[in-house]
Amino acid sequence: MKHVEVVCAIIVNDNNEIFVCKRGPGRALEGKWEFPGGKVEVNETHEQTIIREIKEELDSDILPIKYIGKNYHEYNDLNKPFSITMYGYICKLVNGELTLSEHTEKKWIRTNDLESVDFAGADRPFIDMVKKSF
Repeated sequence: MKHVEVVCAIIVNDNNEIFVCKRGPGRALEGKWEFPGGKVEVNETHEQTIIREIKEELDSDILPIKYIGKNYHEYNDLNKPFSITMYGYICKLVNGELTLSEHTEKKWIRTNDLESVDFAGADRPFIDMVKKSF
C-alpha cells in the first residue's frame, strides 16, 4: 500500500473560526471537506510544505504558529488504497484571500461546529486536536 506524508493548515481568523474547503472533482475523496494542505516533498520541512501548498492551492501566504499533532489513516475503500500520515499546524493568514483553484467550496466555521462537517477520514481526528488548542 502506498504511503503519503502530508501537512494540513488549521487556518484561524480573528474570530477564532477555522478555514475548511471541499475537495474538487476528479480527486480522491471528491466532495469531502478538509483542512487545506498537501504532500511533503524531499528535503522539505513540514512548515515549508504547508507554506508552499497554501501558496499553490489558495494563492495566499500563511504563518505556521503551532504544531498540534499527527494522525495515521488508511483509505482502503478507494480504487487505489493508500495510507497517510497527516501533521497539523495552527496557522494565521498573513496575505491573500484564500482563492480556490483545486477546491469547489470554502467556508469559515466555528470550532464547536466542526463535527457537523463531512470531513475526509484523515482530517476528522484534527477536530479534537483543534478543540484542545483553543
